[in-house]
Amino acid sequence: MGNKSWLYALAITAACMGFAVSAHANNSTYYVDATAGNNGNDGLSIQSPWKTLNAINAMTFQPGDHILLKAGERWSGTLHPLGSGTSAAPIVLDQYGTGPKPYLDGQGATNVVMLYNQEHWDIGNLEISNQTAVQGTAVRSGVEVIGEDYLVGSTTDITNIATLHDIRLHDLYIHDINGLHKKTVNGSSGINVVVRRKLDGSPNRVTKFDGILIENNKIANVTRTGIMVNSVWSNRAQQGGTVDLTLPWTPHTNVIIRGNEVQHVSGDGIVPHITTGALVEHNKVNGFNEAQVDYNAGMWTYNGDYTVYQFNEVSGGKTIKDGMAFDFDNGTKGLIFQYNYSHDNEGGTVLICQNETNGSVSDGIFRYNISQNDRYQMITVCSGSNYQNMQFYNNVFYVGSGIANNLLINNNGNAVAGNGQAAFKNNIFYNLGTGTYAGKSTWTYDSNVFYGNNTPAYATIPDAMMTTSNPQFLNPGSGTSINGVNGYKLKSGSSALNNGAVMTNNGGVDYWGNPVSASLASNRGAYNGAPLQQLVGNQGWESTSESPWYHWGNAAITTSAADVRSGTKAAQVVPNSAFEQWITVKPNTTYKLRGYAKVSAAGQTVSIGAKLYDGTQQVAAQITSTSWSQAEVTFTTGAATTTMRVFVYNPSAAGYGVADDLELYEQ
Repeated sequence: MGNKSWLYALAITAACMGFAVSAHANNSTYYVDATAGNNGNDGLSIQSPWKTLNAINAMTFQPGDHILLKAGERWSGTLHPLGSGTSAAPIVLDQYGTGPKPYLDGQGATNVVMLYNQEHWDIGNLEISNQTAVQGTAVRSGVEVIGEDYLVGSTTDITNIATLHDIRLHDLYIHDINGLHKKTVNGSSGINVVVRRKLDGSPNRVTKFDGILIENNKIANVTRTGIMVNSVWSNRAQQGGTVDLTLPWTPHTNVIIRGNEVQHVSGDGIVPHITTGALVEHNKVNGFNEAQVDYNAGMWTYNGDYTVYQFNEVSGGKTIKDGMAFDFDNGTKGLIFQYNYSHDNEGGTVLICQNETNGSVSDGIFRYNISQNDRYQMITVCSGSNYQNMQFYNNVFYVGSGIANNLLINNNGNAVAGNGQAAFKNNIFYNLGTGTYAGKSTWTYDSNVFYGNNTPAYATIPDAMMTTSNPQFLNPGSGTSINGVNGYKLKSGSSALNNGAVMTNNGGVDYWGNPVSASLASNRGAYNGAPLQQLVGNQGWESTSESPWYHWGNAAITTSAADVRSGTKAAQVVPNSAFEQWITVKPNTTYKLRGYAKVSAAGQTVSIGAKLYDGTQQVAAQITSTSWSQAEVTFTTGAATTTMRVFVYNPSAAGYGVADDLELYEQ
């Protein structure tokens, strides 16, 4: 059927169903209200809205049009509006009014919101779900944007690329998508932007997207992938296997995936495949590979080049199939993972995975990342050996007590001349667990820190500049979020200060944004700022006098070995007595005070705290144990505050408390 005949038939069908379909100028706004609307209305005002999704699906929209769904209303089925905008006048699908986002329930449809060979669309502020009583019976997605043989002619042409432009998907809440758990180019996803080709013998045309922005969406409880960008036009030599020149590698360009939260997905978290120069930043993935049946990772690219992953947090990966946060996967070149925080992933931190049949991974960089309590192996390698020039530098790998994590390994990827190349420099491995280290003949090591249990000998890890002394982190193991890892800054006196290997082309800044020189030695680890200074004077009361402390009541310094935690002295506070100390601080700055205390008998209390840090504000931690226990408080100074007090105080009516080893650090 010709285009004109098809449009005529659509108009006749729409008229028979009661839709008000008419020609219109650009920049029209259409309103849809599931309760008060009527498909016989023109939809052009809040007073005359359409009612159903069918009314939208019957219209071919023009550049600059807005389709607005009423907040708090609910629809079922698939929304597939037609038409394309322009770069200057995209078509907008959004909400109007106040209240909850408009709710679209796919009820098991293939997709809930769909675009097909369309461009210049802005879709935002919708709530979307898509499930049936029986899970996993068919492919289902929340939002699917499809390119397929766009502008195809009468014959297949693989030399002339057709490009679809500018798709923006933002501020969507997509949840409960119970599709088929199968890893395919067109698999079930919360959001899927994909290029396919027809397989019915009709002509094909190479198609790609340029300008994909997926931003500030929340995606939860999806079978199988959170966010995916993919294409069938993917074949090239570095992918490996048999090169099929009828499907030439045609990557999507200008892809940005930013500020999204993905949680509890059965498969992969965020995967921009078949892209070049994609940017994946400020996202959070929590809970992936939860089906535990095949191989999935938190964030990774397949067969794409120069993706940058930065400022992301990835946690909760299940199993060792793959179950790790990040992956340099097959067919990739020049990927960078930087400034990311991973934690509590059963499959470890990062994977190098190349195809055994000639696939390759090259020129990858893993820098300024922090891993806390990832399991299994910090770095895992697939069985192929064709990877070159992989760089791992200035990262922190922390393993807590009782965790069996192999920190460096020598399995797979060996013994092929010129391949299996990776360099590890300026990393800090902080191992309180039971894991060990193994060297690999094709890997090189320079200026790393190996602290804690099972530190490797030079014969195992040939790093002539390694150190094994405590790097003096501020508070290792205390990470709470991507912005809550100040515990991995270095304190004054650290053995990791200003003695790392010089790294050129190093990104210019560390995890916290401090500059990193390309010509001078940096710190080891992810922190290159000035060492943090401990601000409490005479912090263990070891000096010949109590100064700069002063006491009131009958507080005193004790030398009783039973009441001293370290050194030979500690503070003793009897009922209604205290030690206090004035501290010089910066305005509008967060500090953490930490110390140790215990009481002489059950039922008593000793307080460690700070006061006068913002007017009359006071904060304290209470210790009631008869064994040494850590007290910790965090506070932020006021806009004009330059001095404040720390204290140890006993409010009990009897007995005494003791305190020792106080420290105060800027955060």
